[in-house]
Amino acid sequence: MNRKTIFINFLLAYIFVLFYLAVLNRTPIICSKLPIRLIPFHSYVQPTFNSYKDIVLNIFGFIPVGIVVGVMSEKNRLAKALLAGLFLSLTIECSQLIWKRGTFDVDDLFNNTIGALMGGGIVWFMVKSSRLRVRVLACCKRHSRAED
Repeated sequence: MNRKTIFINFLLAYIFVLFYLAVLNRTPIICSKLPIRLIPFHSYVQPTFNSYKDIVLNIFGFIPVGIVVGVMSEKNRLAKALLAGLFLSLTIECSQLIWKRGTFDVDDLFNNTIGALMGGGIVWFMVKSSRLRVRVLACCKRHSRAED
């Protein structure tokens, strides 16, 4: 198995775990009104312990998605990580709404997307710093040969 296949399998397994925890593991909401929170940053404006916990879990839960997408991408790592995080988060939030197993919350969309972007940023930084290190070493070798 090559590296890309391994990362795709890991990503699919991770998405299944996220989907299970965010949708399938929850008890259905039995009420006529669907819980939808469309006010952006409400969890930041009126913070509670649970809102801080949700923010941290949503961000850190999507960092691996960004890392895997970033590793699999050759170009536009950050944009692809951002789009993958947004699409996956929107899928989970819509599934919660359709199956009445949670709250559709725009803050979750934002936090999940930020987490995926952070994961993509980690990969981007690692790739850029390794390329810079290779360039510096190559320059040092050329410089030392010129002195000889």
